[in-house]
Amino acid sequence: MRMLRALQGALLLLAITTTTYAYAISPSVPTFSEACRLAWYQYDSDLPLHPTLKPLDTTSTGIRYLLTYDSIHDQRVTAILALPKQGKAPYPAVIVMHGSGGNKDSSYVKASAEMLNGIGCAALSIDAQYCGDRKRPERSGDIFLPNSYTARDAWVQTVVDLRRAIDYLQSRPDIAKNRIGYLGFSMGAMLGSVLGGVDSRVAALCLAVPGGGFVQIAEHIASYPLLRAHWPITINPQVMKVIQSVSQITDPIYYIGRIAPRPMLIFTAKYDEIIPPAASKALVTAARNDKNLRVIEVNSGHILNPEIIFTIRDWFQKHLLR
Repeated sequence: MRMLRALQGALLLLAITTTTYAYAISPSVPTFSEACRLAWYQYDSDLPLHPTLKPLDTTSTGIRYLLTYDSIHDQRVTAILALPKQGKAPYPAVIVMHGSGGNKDSSYVKASAEMLNGIGCAALSIDAQYCGDRKRPERSGDIFLPNSYTARDAWVQTVVDLRRAIDYLQSRPDIAKNRIGYLGFSMGAMLGSVLGGVDSRVAALCLAVPGGGFVQIAEHIASYPLLRAHWPITINPQVMKVIQSVSQITDPIYYIGRIAPRPMLIFTAKYDEIIPPAASKALVTAARNDKNLRVIEVNSGHILNPEIIFTIRDWFQKHLLR
């Protein structure tokens, strides 16, 4: 596995030093460098899931279960599946992904799942690598920070874990296989940008306060004091070399352009103190100005106004239920 990763990295570095690349990946035939990036997120589709499902609790709109399943690298993913009380199977489903510092049962994740259950959608939330029940000593759950090869591997792991979540949903007879959506917040939104670009089974996406252009953010980190407090790095040639290498694999700007023409809603925050405006703009630009892309700027900081939940509800009602 180490040899395969090293070969992929070498081929990608060769490609990016000999070609000019843009933010968006072509949705048709990928270039050589694009193909190298996509290869990092491939896995054996016949890998058994070995799922376990145990009753957890009941909310006003759904019934929740603790779920575990197998992913790549012998990882066991911890998740919560919430099935709606109303509606009729097969249900549409939405994968709900937490942000940095969160987990599969964070308050905003649970509230989103209850909202989705209320309109007749199932909801599935997972713990990212090194988060929630997968937390490990001396490992950061901030896997989107591209100054670490360990973070790169955790990022790839989590994207494939999300693909395996789709495998699980499609294995259930009570889930509509072609009506699976994605809702992600902050880090979860950036993970969703990559997931949607590498997996065409995601039918509709909602990405709340994502960002992209990791190299550019790092180069100007001194201009973003609050972000720098969250990401305390000292920029020097050696650190930038790592960031450039990791970003070639993890940066959402290289994947989000593959999502079109599937419907996608992106929330940006006018006063975001974590995601710089340039990072929001970079990702929106990379998403391509497609007729099925909707961008909403919210008058808030990185923590969005609670009323956006109604816009999210209407978005998934339109694109998954009707």
